[in-house]
Amino acid sequence: MQSLTFETKVPTDHQVQLPDDLPVGVLVRITVERLTDDPMAEDYQPRTEIGRLALAARKAYLASGGELRSADEISEEVRRRRGGLSDE
Repeated sequence: MQSLTFETKVPTDHQVQLPDDLPVGVLVRITVERLTDDPMAEDYQPRTEIGRLALAARKAYLASGGELRSADEISEEVRRRRGGLSDE
């Protein structure tokens, strides 16, 4: 069985767009699970010192107005700072 997971924010019309590559007429099961706004929930406790330092840095960054970025956004920022050069 093939599984597909995606996350989305509920728009004002409460309509959710399924991925275009999902075949028409296929039987699917959809589960709606409310996620916290911050995937790093308040009760998360790192087990290592490096984890505690990373979490403290993350919280400080967010408190100063920083915004979380996706892996693609981080890669784009690195590419921009390198003058458009890629890792390849």
